[in-house]
Amino acid sequence: MIRIHILGSAAGGGLPQWNCTCANCVAARSGKIAPQTQSSIAISGDGEDFQRWFLINTSPDLPRQIENTLTLQPRHDSPRNSPIAGVLLTNADIDHALGLLLLRQQEMPLVVYAAEETRKALAWIDRVLARFCGMEWRNVSADFQSFSGGLAFRAIELPGSVAFQFRDDTSGATALFAPSVGELTEELRNAVHASDVVLFDGTFWTDGELAVVRPGVRTAREMNHLPISDGSLDLLRQSPARRKIYTHINNTNPILMPGTRERAQVEQAGIEIARDGLEITL
Repeated sequence: MIRIHILGSAAGGGLPQWNCTCANCVAARSGKIAPQTQSSIAISGDGEDFQRWFLINTSPDLPRQIENTLTLQPRHDSPRNSPIAGVLLTNADIDHALGLLLLRQQEMPLVVYAAEETRKALAWIDRVLARFCGMEWRNVSADFQSFSGGLAFRAIELPGSVAFQFRDDTSGATALFAPSVGELTEELRNAVHASDVVLFDGTFWTDGELAVVRPGVRTAREMNHLPISDGSLDLLRQSPARRKIYTHINNTNPILMPGTRERAQVEQAGIEIARDGLEITL
């Protein structure tokens, strides 16, 4: 059995973003839509106990996310402990990796699975944590490798990032987490169609969406995010996955607002919109 907690469902900056007055940020501040922290999930495959959890990406909102998630909080039978057994990183983006620094108080070196490119980009965090708990880097592979009870994972290489596919070796259930997708490779397409649950990059609705509030900025594709409207919507619509969920959603994305045409298109395609605290079991 695989259990997943969506700790944060927003792209970098969260919702509301501290310096933004777009429609969604204003709505979040006024309570019309729910605020969201920055993207991360926790996953476990430890049978009925679920004592060990792995984080996929560690956002700057990690302390708040832990306090909002009972299963990630320390047990009361010792002064210091944590069920967090390690971290997997999809890339070195600041909103995916800064939370590593917030885990510095643990007693043992922090186990981190990442591609070599990500490890090199995060050498500065490695140096900082060397003064505290230290880091134990582990490689990722295109082949499934076991890392927690009956749970295995593999990395799917993408431009500037990786996606992770998880498999319960007992039931065969699979889940895909791909929050930063700049290109639909054949391997990724196959994983989308072969997974029971798909958590996919929903950062932007259109390629030029961010330029509406920040003229002159890079497009979605230039930031390594495939837009929903003309990039991933048809792919997920056609996927046979039991649950398909957009996550890593930017504060400007109109799918965040109930009643919009864009949200209706996503829902009609059988795709959910992630929210903080959503739990998935498969």
